[in-house]
Amino acid sequence: MIEFLQRIAFIFIFGCIGGWIIEFFYRHFVPSIGQTKKWVNPGFLRGPWLPLYGTGLSILYVMSFITFPGLDPEGWGTKILVLLLMVLVMTIIELITGYIFILKLNMRLWDYSDNRFNFRGIICPLYTFFWGIICAIYYFIVHKPMLKVLDFVTDLPGYNIAIIAFFVIFVIDFLHTIRFFHLVKALAKEHNIVVLFTAFRGKINEVRKSAKEEDHFFRPFELKSLSMGAFFAKYKDTFSFSRLKGKFSDYRGRRTANKNT
Repeated sequence: MIEFLQRIAFIFIFGCIGGWIIEFFYRHFVPSIGQTKKWVNPGFLRGPWLPLYGTGLSILYVMSFITFPGLDPEGWGTKILVLLLMVLVMTIIELITGYIFILKLNMRLWDYSDNRFNFRGIICPLYTFFWGIICAIYYFIVHKPMLKVLDFVTDLPGYNIAIIAFFVIFVIDFLHTIRFFHLVKALAKEHNIVVLFTAFRGKINEVRKSAKEEDHFFRPFELKSLSMGAFFAKYKDTFSFSRLKGKFSDYRGRRTANKNT
């Protein structure tokens, strides 16, 4: 059990940081509503980690060992079934995570409403396809080398201390961010809105820039010129999901027009 926890801890950390790096570049080259093509911290935490990816990779690691009665464990029948199951599970995790943030924190971390055949803007076939690519890369390319990496790193001196140190920092970061999100939830409920996360963070960046405040990469929600209550009162329409829903193409057109002027 201890060895299993050691391995899962490393997989979680690898996924958190690796996912953060992927999102870091993706959000720069494919900016979301309310954001521009600049280098931004893609997560909702301060540090360079995204727990959704860490959780997902940990699940993929465990699922890679699944076998089916009557099927060759190394045969393509098993591999295809495991891959399909991985994609299904990752999509369900995305759906549950999206609902938790909407229902518990009045916040929408992402919005797929403009994608075809989406479900409540939380999941859609396009991003399920992307999950399929990620799952296939892990299952067919990364998993076996990862087993060798795990054998190596878990035997390194000080491995357990490093893991504990990471999770102490991670938990402190998480608790600090959750307290802030509870403040955002209270203000969102007060104004009867659901906050679209990307637009919310983008507006904070815009206000910070106009007030000539210092831009903090690892403190993306810090705002000195306004209290958060005053920020909501003044700018809530710019990041309210109900006001922005279905208008991403209009926003993108306005952003393009502004760049050309």
